[in-house]
Amino acid sequence: MRTISQIIDDAPVTPEIDETFKKIQNALNAPFTPHFFRVWATSPESLKGIWPVMNHILTRGRVGRRLKEMIFVAISSLKSCHYCEAAHHAFCLNIGVSQAQINTLIEDHTISETDSAKDKAAIDFAVKLAKDSHTSSEQDFETLKFHGFDEEEIMEIIAMSGMAVFYNHLANATKINIDEGFTKILSKHGKNSSV
Repeated sequence: MRTISQIIDDAPVTPEIDETFKKIQNALNAPFTPHFFRVWATSPESLKGIWPVMNHILTRGRVGRRLKEMIFVAISSLKSCHYCEAAHHAFCLNIGVSQAQINTLIEDHTISETDSAKDKAAIDFAVKLAKDSHTSSEQDFETLKFHGFDEEEIMEIIAMSGMAVFYNHLANATKINIDEGFTKILSKHGKNSSV
């Protein structure tokens, strides 16, 4: 039986959607439009809502994209979202996250404190919320503030956690095919392209 992603593999691309694809490539600093967005182009109104969420939460704000990508990989592995894990694994590699750090994100949904205690605190909090959003507490805020995050940055981490869960849901439900561009990046680093 074919997946939703295979059924709507080639959505029609209107000039407006093509313009959105160019914006996506530019904002993500990607050499191609990820298959995820190409599948969602089948529903232009949905795409109009889906893309801005990622654009504002992942690529903008005061928390750096490097940390946000690591959060995305950790949560995608936790949620068994093979597409998002592969895509954001590739983005992590392209922005300087080491393969050893990515392996730990995939296997343990965190990183070592020796890599960065501050990043670890943010990742651990985001993963905790992805497991159960009811678990946030004042103590979490105090821990993150201790590591140097202010309230605005903590809210960005919460938004990033929720966005990752949302995108994982969309990718898992449609069973998005992993882009050849991502598999090439991963294979260059000795990772199995099927993730």
